[in-house]
Amino acid sequence: MFVKSIIAGILFGFLAYIFFFYYNIKQTSVEDDLEQNIILSWKNKVKFPATRFRKLAVGINSNVDYIVPGLDLLKKLGLTPGDMKDHKILLSLNELQETFFHFFAKGSAAERVYDNPDVFGQIRQTAESLDTIEQYIGGNAALIAAQTAALFPNVKILFVGPVGPQLRSLMPDAIEIPESSRIASDEVHLIMEYQVGDSWGGVVTTVANRFISSYDESNSQLTMLDTFFEGVNTFQPDLIVISGLHLLDGQAAEFSGAKVRTLVAHLQAVPHLDPIHLEFASMTNQAFVKQLVHEVLPNIDSLGLNEQELFVSSAACGGPHSSDLGAEGQPVIHKVTDIILWLLKTFGQSETHPQSRLTRIHFHSLTYHIIGTKGLVWNNIQSAVAAGASRASHQACDVEELNSDIVDIKIPLRYKLFTGDEERDFNSSEPVTYFTREGYHFAFSPVLVCKKPLKTVGLGDAISATGLMYSEFMVKNTHLYGDDFF
Repeated sequence: MFVKSIIAGILFGFLAYIFFFYYNIKQTSVEDDLEQNIILSWKNKVKFPATRFRKLAVGINSNVDYIVPGLDLLKKLGLTPGDMKDHKILLSLNELQETFFHFFAKGSAAERVYDNPDVFGQIRQTAESLDTIEQYIGGNAALIAAQTAALFPNVKILFVGPVGPQLRSLMPDAIEIPESSRIASDEVHLIMEYQVGDSWGGVVTTVANRFISSYDESNSQLTMLDTFFEGVNTFQPDLIVISGLHLLDGQAAEFSGAKVRTLVAHLQAVPHLDPIHLEFASMTNQAFVKQLVHEVLPNIDSLGLNEQELFVSSAACGGPHSSDLGAEGQPVIHKVTDIILWLLKTFGQSETHPQSRLTRIHFHSLTYHIIGTKGLVWNNIQSAVAAGASRASHQACDVEELNSDIVDIKIPLRYKLFTGDEERDFNSSEPVTYFTREGYHFAFSPVLVCKKPLKTVGLGDAISATGLMYSEFMVKNTHLYGDDFF
C-alpha cells in the first residue's frame, strides 16, 4: 500500500509537471505571437481606397538635416551634464545642454529654435567635424513630399519651400520644384539622436529618440507662403499638405499673427473639393497654439499631430486633460480619444459650425495611432491607420519585411476607448479597432516599436503621408483612377 502511494505520488507529480510545462509553452507561444499576429493582420487589413489622390502639393518648410549622436556632439562642444531645464528659446550652449537633458530624461522628442545665430553657427561647425554626421532631407513638408514620392511613385508632386543647392541634390528628381523656391544657401537643422541605453548625467534612456534645434530665416518667417499658393493655383492638386507653421512659434506675436491671417486668407480661397491637410510639429507658446486652433483648424480638412501637440492644443484652448501636458510616458489611450473628439466637435464641421472644413484628425505616437473623422466625409480609415502604423515600424527598423524578433508591442493589453468606458482586452488577431461616438468615427492601431531603431527622424511625416494616401475623401469621389494606379 505504501509503495502504491509512492507510485501514485510520482505519477501525479509527473502529470502535473507535464501540464505546467505545456501550459507555460502555450502561454509563451501566445505571448510571442502577439507581434506576428499584428503583422499578419496589417497585411490583410491594408487596402487602397477606390478613390485615390493623384496630384499632391506640399509646402512650406524644408532644410538639410544634420543627424549626429547627441551625446557625441555635447562632448565635442565641451559640455558636461548639468541641470535639466526646458528653455522655450535657446540662446547659449548651456541652454542646449539643459533642454536636451530635460527631454533626454523623459525619452520624448522635442524641437527648439535658436535666437542666436553665432552660437548656432558654432554648433553647426562642431557637428560638421564629427565623423558620424549624416545629412538628409529635412523639414516636415520636404520629408512628406520625399516620402510620398518614394512610396507612391505614380503621384505627381509639387513642392514649394526654401531649397538650397544641397537640398536640391537630395530631393527625388520626380518632385517638381519651381525656380521660385530656390535659395542660395541651405537652411540647416540639427538632429541630436540617442539610443536605448545611452547615459547622460546618471540617466539611462529606455527609448530611442531625438532633440532638434535650428536657426533659420526662410522657414521661421514663412517666406515661401505666397509662393506656395501661387504654385497651388497653377498645379491644381487634388490634395494639399502644409507644414512649418510651428516655426512661427518663436516669432513676435504681431509678426506670427499677420502670417497666420495671410495663411487663412489663402486657405479660404481653396475650393472645398480639394482637401487640405495640416501637419503640426512641436510648439510651446500656448497663445500662438490657441490662435492656430481657433483660426486655422476650421479652414483645413485634416490635421496630423503627436501627443505633445495634441495636449498643448487642449491646454491652450481649455480642452480636456490639459494637466497632462508634459506628463512622462506614453499618452493614455482614452485621454487621447477624448481630446480628438473634443477638437472635432469644438472646431470641426458641425451644425453649430457649418463653415468649418475640419473633419479628420490623425494622431500618432510611438506606441499607437488613432484616426478620428466626422460622419462619412472620409472613408477607409481602418486601412489608413494600419498603413500609418505599419510604415512607422518599417521605417524605424529600416527593413522591407517586419518580423516579431525585431519589434515589441508597447500598448497596455487592457485599455479604455474613452473616459468612463469599461476596459477591453486587446486582440492581436484584430489589432485595428473601429468604433463610433456621437456620430464620429474612429480607428485605432498599435505600433510595433522597433527594438533597435535605425531611423527616428521623419517618422511622423512618413506616417501622415502614408495615412493620407490610404484615406478616401468622399466629397470628391468621382475621380476613380483604376486598380493599377499604384
